[in-house]
Amino acid sequence: MYGNVPYGRTPTARPGPFLVRLGATSRRPWPVECPPVAVRIDVDAFRESVPTTVAEAAARLMGAGGVAELEPAGGGVQAVVHGRDGVFQPWIGIVGGLFTTDCDCGTVGDDLCAHAVATALTAFDAGTVFSGAATPPGAAPAEPEHAHYLHAVRRLSPRQLANLVAEHALRDRLFATQLLAEAGLLDTTDQTGLHDARAAIRDAANATTGSRWQISDVEAAGHQLATEIEILCARPATTAMLDLVEEAILVWDDFSGHLRDAYHITRTEPEEITEPLVDAHHDLCERLDLDAEEIDHRLTRLVERCHHDTIDIDTYTDLLGEHARTISHASRW
Repeated sequence: MYGNVPYGRTPTARPGPFLVRLGATSRRPWPVECPPVAVRIDVDAFRESVPTTVAEAAARLMGAGGVAELEPAGGGVQAVVHGRDGVFQPWIGIVGGLFTTDCDCGTVGDDLCAHAVATALTAFDAGTVFSGAATPPGAAPAEPEHAHYLHAVRRLSPRQLANLVAEHALRDRLFATQLLAEAGLLDTTDQTGLHDARAAIRDAANATTGSRWQISDVEAAGHQLATEIEILCARPATTAMLDLVEEAILVWDDFSGHLRDAYHITRTEPEEITEPLVDAHHDLCERLDLDAEEIDHRLTRLVERCHHDTIDIDTYTDLLGEHARTISHASRW
């Protein structure tokens, strides 16, 4: 079911159950129905209603490739917009029958900022579906602990916050990687993460060499594997990363047999390591947009080499489709 959404700086009645006007968060109680269904956007009317200066600024942002990470959010869309004046994350959607935006650039009142307009136009070009009843960021009640930390962040000056983040990044490799990724400072040509993960896999594989190893060495190696793979997967996805995750899964499959044999003295269940490794593999297959046939090939190869039920094909049903039936668990034996 679709409704027609007219745009204009002054609301006027048009056919259809929705009546939407442009604006930031300013709203009026117009007597219109706005059920939570997808709406059809009148893009030409939207463009005509945007002030010339804002439209030109939005066009410059789009022309420079400044709109990134466009994604659906709460029935609307959000993006990360890079411009001369900084980096912002605008959100735009239809709330209560009105076209509403939320941007951290500080724009208030009835005018849309260029960041929000650029996001909207990029979303229209991408064919993004808008809900007739979207939820802006922060509208839903936050978890008390999350809200508490947000309140603390707002009490810090930009310099205080920047120093706190940088200091934490120096102490926490996962946070540091996530920070660089969010800032767009990592790319697929950076081999650092691959080198670190490869070294961790090699060290883990050597945990049971010699005759003096203990079951605690296996547990420690497994936890280190899971940690390194989590850090690796915080980077932009590559096929080389997926290959390393598969190596880690094979190493852990061998180790999990030791834990099962020594179940009466272990402090770690095999699944504590298996689940994050397999989840990382699944997520990379999805992020790389691999077709079902390639995923089928990779999983078949893993299943044949795993001997302790490390790979659960059922967790890949959403990616495999009909190919899920072609992978036989019996091939392990």
